[in-house]
Amino acid sequence: MAEKHFLQFASVAALLTVLTTIGIHFIDIPAASLEERMMLHRNPLYIFQKWMIIFHCIMVIVSMYGVAVLKFNENKGLISLGALFFAVFGITEISRMLAVLGYVNGLREKYLSATDEAARQLYQYSYENFSLVSLTMFLVFVLAFSLGNLLYGLALSAGNGYDRWLGYGLLFWGLLTLLAFCNTFWEIGAIDQIVEANNKFFQPIIRLAIGVWLRQKSKVIE
Repeated sequence: MAEKHFLQFASVAALLTVLTTIGIHFIDIPAASLEERMMLHRNPLYIFQKWMIIFHCIMVIVSMYGVAVLKFNENKGLISLGALFFAVFGITEISRMLAVLGYVNGLREKYLSATDEAARQLYQYSYENFSLVSLTMFLVFVLAFSLGNLLYGLALSAGNGYDRWLGYGLLFWGLLTLLAFCNTFWEIGAIDQIVEANNKFFQPIIRLAIGVWLRQKSKVIE
């Protein structure tokens, strides 16, 4: 019964990630100039989006662990390693968002309140260089997410029916996110468009499919 309830919870978590995925990728907060970027922490929508990303990552970990609960006995190696990569993905992105909410927003406030030009330049320097740290964390989370999807996809595609098709979807998703990882270095505009389409349209669909699959599996457990 406890397993059934957890799978129901994991199903709800997956369905919630459909909504958060749409929110994350469709909410646009333009900030072209330095002064506009330094004011972002005073924008409630910007703060809400960062907390939504944190919530999203937690729900992804829960939902993908639900997959692990169901499939662990069928392929312990692929599933356990995949679950590990999803945990790395979630923890890395949560850490990155908390760093923005704490460290980066603190630098923004200090920059705006500073009266000495030398101090403002120091805060600006620290703020701009954090982007390199953020990029590194972004690469870790994208790579971990790609590997998690690929490993789960390999495990599920060995099954039948819905399991197999969901596995194919995860393999496709994993390849797309791996392409996004590589394009961070290649910087090919056409690939950026493919990645953006994946984020906005394919991601919600596959997350919905995971949620429905988990719900169906929970119904057959006594």
